[in-house]
Amino acid sequence: MDLKNKKEIESLFKCCGIDGDIYEYLEDLKRIKDEILSKRDFNETVNYFNALGNSARYLIYNLLGKKEMCVCELTATINLSQSTISHHIHKLKQAGLIIGVQKGKFTYYQIDKNIEKKYLI
Repeated sequence: MDLKNKKEIESLFKCCGIDGDIYEYLEDLKRIKDEILSKRDFNETVNYFNALGNSARYLIYNLLGKKEMCVCELTATINLSQSTISHHIHKLKQAGLIIGVQKGKFTYYQIDKNIEKKYLI
């Protein structure tokens, strides 16, 4: 971790109340960051939160938590076009949050029951 100038170092000292070696402190912070980034499921977790970070996808996810639905049901429920709903469904599937089950000519979507609450910190 690099500090660009003397003012940043002084600010860090004041802000954090550092008593010891600033460079040792910075190395500890870097180790913590590297530990988080090295977790096997880091990118998977980021995808999960990105998928639910959109209000329409979050609504769709919650609707599917109440009842499995096809795109046409979601379109009738939400004021969005079929193509937009399909786009959001695709993003939720990519994140591993929902699955599609083929029933006749239609695909019905539901929450993936195998998803764990491993994403919550």
